[in-house]
Amino acid sequence: MLPPDATLPALDYLQYQFRSDLQVLVGRWLRQPTEAELHAGYHRLLDVAEAVGARLWLVDTRRRDHASQQSTPWMMEHFLPLLPPRLGGPVHLAYLFMPTHLHELEHDAAVPPLTYFDGRPYHVGRFTEEQAAMRWLAAYQAQLQ
Repeated sequence: MLPPDATLPALDYLQYQFRSDLQVLVGRWLRQPTEAELHAGYHRLLDVAEAVGARLWLVDTRRRDHASQQSTPWMMEHFLPLLPPRLGGPVHLAYLFMPTHLHELEHDAAVPPLTYFDGRPYHVGRFTEEQAAMRWLAAYQAQLQ
């Protein structure tokens, strides 16, 4: 549950909820966002994460058609580096994809391999099953406390 805040209007392309029992911020994309919506949505998730102290994120992209190649540099160079300073330490993001989408990402030269995140204060996991993603996040939960 999120703290009530009338200044945050609902978004028709993104749902989010802080699972206080798991200390996980869950963001679910409801459709393929425009580039502006993608940026606004991720900034909303960051604002919410900062408000509740969430450094574990589950980002469900299964309703999106694809990952925008234009958004990859923005994520890597601008958005992800914002997370640790704003959230007070390392951040772990578990992404859920449809199997075909994940296959495309893993074979796209514009998308960095997971080893890109080694040694960085933000870590990304890619999954096709929510249960596996949540187990991955749970493994880091104790480290963040």
